[in-house]
Amino acid sequence: MIYIDKFAYISALKDTKPELKVLFGIATLIACIGSNNFISFGIVFISMFLAVVVLAKIPIGYYAKLLLLPFGFLVLGVLGIILNVSKEVSNPLWSVKLGEYYLFFTQSGLELAARLVCKSLAAVSCLYFIILTTPIRDIINLLKYLKCPETLVSLITLMYRFIFLLMEISLTKIKSQQCRHGYEKMRGFTKTFGMLWASVFIQSFRSGEWINKAMLLRGHDGNMKFIKKKITISIKEQVLVMCFVFLIILPNFFL
Repeated sequence: MIYIDKFAYISALKDTKPELKVLFGIATLIACIGSNNFISFGIVFISMFLAVVVLAKIPIGYYAKLLLLPFGFLVLGVLGIILNVSKEVSNPLWSVKLGEYYLFFTQSGLELAARLVCKSLAAVSCLYFIILTTPIRDIINLLKYLKCPETLVSLITLMYRFIFLLMEISLTKIKSQQCRHGYEKMRGFTKTFGMLWASVFIQSFRSGEWINKAMLLRGHDGNMKFIKKKITISIKEQVLVMCFVFLIILPNFFL
């Protein structure tokens, strides 16, 4: 996760129009959410995979690790959809009796869970495309162009910075604890893990204070200043994005 910001600045698509990348990612995301067909989800996922790995030249191993994060949450989340508990069962694919109740799952539950997982991964891939190819400065510039409140833009910038600051501090301390064999035994793991987050909180709080003082010394007035860039999306680019969105939606009408 800590390298997301790094790859956004060194990706092969970093100099491509940020407004075009954001429009493409958001339009595809909306089309994916509005679709209910596995072919649509496949088109979105494969397209974003090719855009990130082939065009932006993001390492495939790193991209796969990023996808594993939401996939793990999805697997745990869909268990509540797949598994059912009831006193009566009709045509289950699998069931087991636990006292007076049956624990079972049905074909419709599996289909719903599979649809949810595929849609979620396709939608997440759209967001990964944006954050892995568009530096934060370009996103902030686009938000300013869209007349977002200055306070909101400043909060987004600071939150984005402090997320990576917190992760950097955490990884440094985890490596230090691993060198001292702090995670070898269960008892030691619990103690080390508690010490980790206590020290991370204190150090991140101090780092936040130092950054705030440094910004005030440089004349910070509450608003983040960025070099403005001209925002332009040609008619041809808009038509290409809309054609791709139509390609995503099309399977819903025929399949």
